[in-house]
Amino acid sequence: MHEIRRLEWNQEQEESAANVEHLKNVLLQFIFLEPGSERERLLPVINTMLQLSPEEKGKLAAVAQGR
Repeated sequence: MHEIRRLEWNQEQEESAANVEHLKNVLLQFIFLEPGSERERLLPVINTMLQLSPEEKGKLAAVAQGR
């Protein structure tokens, strides 16, 4: 039973690392893209991954549009 728990824990750690790597890549894309539609295309992904509040979503949308 201990071995199963260890394997499950290892799998969770790998999935967590993959999620962090994906988030990093999305955020870097957002930062380095010019304001506009390409940045706005990333908003749903960022909103979901970071579980942003409505206020935070609004602020990020303004940044995406270059305001």
